[in-house]
Amino acid sequence: MRGNGWLQGRWITAALVMVWLVGCARPIPPPDEPPAVTPAEPTLRLDPQLGIATRLARATLERIGQQHVTPIPADVLDARFGERLAAQLSEGPWREPPPSPQKASLAGVIRALHRRHPDQPILPAVETALENVVRSLGDGSLYFDRRQFALLQRPSAERAGVGVLTGHRDQQVVIREVLSGSPADRAGLGPGDELVAIDGEPVAGQSRDQVMTRLFGQPGSRLALRIRFAEGDTREIELRREFLDRPLVEGRWLPGAIAHVRLRALSDTTVAQFNETFLGLIRKQRAPRALILDLRDNHGGVLDAAVQLADLFVAEGTLLSLRGRVESEQTRYMAQPRSQILEQDLPLVVLINGETTAGAESIAAALQDHRRALLIGQRSRGAGRLYSVFKLPDHRGLKLAIGHLYRPAGDAIAPHGVVPDICVPNGEAFISGRAGTPDCPREAGPITAGKDPVLSRAARIVADKPLYRDLLEGRIEALPEP
Repeated sequence: MRGNGWLQGRWITAALVMVWLVGCARPIPPPDEPPAVTPAEPTLRLDPQLGIATRLARATLERIGQQHVTPIPADVLDARFGERLAAQLSEGPWREPPPSPQKASLAGVIRALHRRHPDQPILPAVETALENVVRSLGDGSLYFDRRQFALLQRPSAERAGVGVLTGHRDQQVVIREVLSGSPADRAGLGPGDELVAIDGEPVAGQSRDQVMTRLFGQPGSRLALRIRFAEGDTREIELRREFLDRPLVEGRWLPGAIAHVRLRALSDTTVAQFNETFLGLIRKQRAPRALILDLRDNHGGVLDAAVQLADLFVAEGTLLSLRGRVESEQTRYMAQPRSQILEQDLPLVVLINGETTAGAESIAAALQDHRRALLIGQRSRGAGRLYSVFKLPDHRGLKLAIGHLYRPAGDAIAPHGVVPDICVPNGEAFISGRAGTPDCPREAGPITAGKDPVLSRAARIVADKPLYRDLLEGRIEALPEP
């Protein structure tokens, strides 16, 4: 029995040795076939400007939420931004919903969209999305990139240009005026020509501020303008920017001892310049029989200048009111006693058009409501808002509407604008606001040195003092034939 157990143990040991030998005899892979390796997931390299883009987006949207005249919830702004950023980063139409701001922070939204489109630089896409969000406010608010904001901060005397003043006609940018002796004047540009593109980039749909910012630049720098001339042909013209002397206030005598003073903008020095210009005219000649104050193409500026200028002509009462985000937040600007320098019986006509904006509109509205001036021209722009410019991270900027302007009678200037007493749309004239008369349009014809039907009509009316008084007091129903 003991021998059989020993023999059985040896057989078991031998079997185990055979199994081991068989296992060791498995074929070995040839050396030219390395073992398969699972590929590692590629590492996403984030744009180094991701942090700047995130801070810029957050600062812009927060400023809109805190300061804009119309309160907008933060989640609505974030969602609006996310949609526009998605549209910018996607190659085609956005086919999936953008990340929800309720589920992710703004930084998370930007990072998530950037991960889906890692080959596209994030900062330009964020800036374009922010520009679209600000434009969607629909009130003239603007986003400025680094170059635009640097130009905006420079004093106007240090901005070189080509000498054109632009306006809008049917969403197209047209030249309203060409400064005499300027590069544009020497190149043959004139009022009524359409500005199609600047340096190859179309300008249709852009605001006047955006267009003018692109026209300004370093002295001596070149820019290419694509112009569709009034005659119909379209050409590319290259101009060199120059420092141009364009006074904000200009005065001259018209026949019949009528003073014509034009205000191009409202600045801290406008009132002083107006006084100097008007008194300078008087020194050169006798006291005027009438004054024509020209606010056409005046896009406003400093609100205090608008108040002070209106105060020169109004003896007492409200000049304008400013209301902020809440109806109860109201500032009323009143005429100061004995501040007016002009006699109350001096006939005064104010010229306005579709490019008369903001503070310039408030001057016209104040003088009209107080029956201190007769307004002639076209309906004003209807942008009666107060704006403030804010500095954003990385030298960007934001021009934001922070208040609404109200005329002395209590009506908001925006969006309907100021309707002149006498409308002159296309050389023809009629008394506005009467039953059966057509609506006064905003479309303004070009201003040229030898042909200005609005100024000519105003000069004829103000030279006839009884007619002027009858029109001012609303005592006649129709204009007499010229």
